[in-house]
Parts: sequence; C-alpha cells; structure tokens
Amino acid sequence: MAQDQTSPEAKVRAILARHHLMSVATLRPDGWPQATLVNYLADGLTLYFLVAQDSQKRANIAADPRISIAIGGDADGPPQGLSLAGHATLIDDPLWVDALNRKIWGTPEFARFEPHPSGRAVALLRFTPRWVSLIDYGSRPGRIQLFCVQKDWRLEPVDA
Repeated sequence: MAQDQTSPEAKVRAILARHHLMSVATLRPDGWPQATLVNYLADGLTLYFLVAQDSQKRANIAADPRISIAIGGDADGPPQGLSLAGHATLIDDPLWVDALNRKIWGTPEFARFEPHPSGRAVALLRFTPRWVSLIDYGSRPGRIQLFCVQKDWRLEPVDA
C-alpha cells in the first residue's frame, strides 16, 4: 500500500469541504451531553452554524461555550473524519451576518445551509477549534492524530 503524503492540514480542509453536516455536542445544565446534527459552513478552520434562539443547544452554549464537533464518513473511500473541541460564540453583528450571507450565496447550492441567518428566531454561531483529531484510515498509521490549533491556525502535533 502506498503511503499518503498529503499534509494533515490539507486532509482537514478536504474533510471540511466534502461534508456539510456535523454533530455538535454541548453540556446540558444537569451535566449530561446533548448531541445534534446541524449544517455548517467552513471558512478555513472556523465553522459557522445556525440554531434556534429558543433551542436547548443555544441555552447550553450560552451557559458553557465549550463544544465538541464530529464530522466525517466513509461513503467515498476509507473512513476519514474530524473530532474537534473548541468554543462557540454568538455572532450578532449585522455586518458579520451580511458578510456570511454573501459567502453562503457564493457557495455551491449543495453545500449551503438553510435557513440562512436572518430574523430573531435564528442564532448564528461561530466555532473556533482549539483541538483537532484527524481520523484517517486511508493512510498509515491509519489511526487518530491529535493537533493543537495555534493562533496562526497551524496544526501543532500533540503526542498522545
């Protein structure tokens, strides 16, 4: 088997571009996790997603902005995915919302998410990762590689 020479950063970007659903895990007030599927839009390693203002997920994030995200699959080859940990923040600046809407409309239709950020019923959230686990069974060693996201968005390998 030929060894894959693609950089971890390139693999992460490719996974983010290929998939359009992610599982978001938050902590409920009683300490139990809550995970749901949401669409996302990737801008580099920054992910944007929508939730209802009155949803449990929004309340959980308001109480504790630390969240975990899982993205991936195996429909187009060996299993590949990402497990990310970081912080979610509410974007309520109309200029940011407008800029994101322009980016969404410039995205291929299959990759867009609905509903678009507008109105008071929907909250637009930005996810900034701190930790990235790359799961790649298509290349050796075919296991999980853990990275810490640096301020300049470099992925710094972390020894297990």
